[in-house]
Amino acid sequence: MPTVSTTDPTSTITDATILSRSPAVLAAEVDGEVVMMSIERGHYFGLDDIGSDIWKRLELPCTFSALIDGLATDYDADRATIATDVRALLDRMMADDVVRPG
Repeated sequence: MPTVSTTDPTSTITDATILSRSPAVLAAEVDGEVVMMSIERGHYFGLDDIGSDIWKRLELPCTFSALIDGLATDYDADRATIATDVRALLDRMMADDVVRPG
């Protein structure tokens, strides 16, 4: 059973959670932003520039902690704020099977 995040009791993403892109999603970059289509669900998704950056960083599976460390290095924001915002985005992406744990 996954460990629940201490910052968001509804999230199953922890610092050690390994995140990867779902193989059931087709993605393409359009004007600097990523658009995706879920093959299995027939849903369309679009990401803004920061969401697109997160998607690109998940090209290779990585831990949540490593993802946040990289973002904190490149963006002018508090690490805790970045972690909270990215965790919320990834929770939505996991619910839509765009990103998978493990």
